[in-house]
Amino acid sequence: MIPPYNKRVEALRESPTRAINRVVEQMRKKGLDVIMLSAGEPGVPPPREVRLWLAKALEEESMRLYSYTPSPGFMDLREAIAMDMKELEGVEVSPDQILVVTGGQNAIFSSFAAILEPGDEVIIMDPTYFGYLNILPYFGVKLVPIVSPAETAYQPDVEGIKEAVKRGKTKAIVLVSPDNPTGRLIREDVARAIAEIAQDHGIWIVYDEPYKTLIYEGSHVSFFKLAPENTISLYAFSKDPGIPGWRLGYVYGPAEIVRRIALVSEATTYNPPSVAQYLVLTYLRNREVRRRHIEYFRGVYAYRRDLMVEELRKIEGISFYKPQGSMFVLVDAKEVLARKGLTVSAFADKLLREKHVAVVPGEFFGNSTVWSVRLSFTRESPERIREGVARFGDLLSQT
Repeated sequence: MIPPYNKRVEALRESPTRAINRVVEQMRKKGLDVIMLSAGEPGVPPPREVRLWLAKALEEESMRLYSYTPSPGFMDLREAIAMDMKELEGVEVSPDQILVVTGGQNAIFSSFAAILEPGDEVIIMDPTYFGYLNILPYFGVKLVPIVSPAETAYQPDVEGIKEAVKRGKTKAIVLVSPDNPTGRLIREDVARAIAEIAQDHGIWIVYDEPYKTLIYEGSHVSFFKLAPENTISLYAFSKDPGIPGWRLGYVYGPAEIVRRIALVSEATTYNPPSVAQYLVLTYLRNREVRRRHIEYFRGVYAYRRDLMVEELRKIEGISFYKPQGSMFVLVDAKEVLARKGLTVSAFADKLLREKHVAVVPGEFFGNSTVWSVRLSFTRESPERIREGVARFGDLLSQT
């Protein structure tokens, strides 16, 4: 007889980008060249100075790059992160309010595990990052989606949040800015209103901000400044300095909850990777290198964004919001696809297999975006972005 398992595991789904990458890998083994407009990852490596430092460090006859580290991360790194936040954002936190983690997903899972109990309600935006729609049901909580439509530039609906909170079961409000998949920034007035709701009702704000250095117009709002006792902020170094495969990020917030999140993180990954910590520590300590690198990749990605937007504007029957930040353009293709009786998932699969262009169907981000596709503009070169969008438009016209 087969022993039973935890049925909550069935709530978990494979990441759509992981599933797409699996198909792409098979296609590439057949010699096919795929234009990747799907993955939310950088196309600019860490600064050369930092990579050269690491190359030299790897020649050392020591174990420092390969050993266990303190579970919350090196104290030197937490101090460097605190210094970095103060300089770039004006956010002041102490090292004991910072937890270094094994990437953004570890930050998300560990934070929710520390604050949620079965039966809690969690307010999420619709659309939102697909990782939340995947992970949250595992904890036995009720998702309360609040639609943030394109007509309002995807700003969170404050009145909708207020109505949801009235039931008295809300444990957390999840927000992403700059947003994935829309690229919008939360406005200061909207942020202040949400912060007041959280403070008045004793609710956690889980604030996901891995793209906070990838802002092209506007500025990043800090919920920690607005509601420091209620905010748990998440960050990943996968976008800046650009080491997604090395799995490093951090959580910061009230020291007491960070200490509890640290217990979960230690139980799941024991400690964050040592070599990634050393690389990021070197990066953060070299302030001029860091400032120069941020300016450089912002310029690179802003150019690629503008190029993608320019090419998308040539396609009839679609609409989209020009992103202020992050790595994505969310394209609504309902006018074309609905008329032809084709779902977005079927279209995305056809685009991949026939035109060799990978995109992410909007259904993974919520019910409000089932006619949309997410395109990433940071991974590929300008020439390949232009070609990928052209193939996207060509298939739409044929479908």
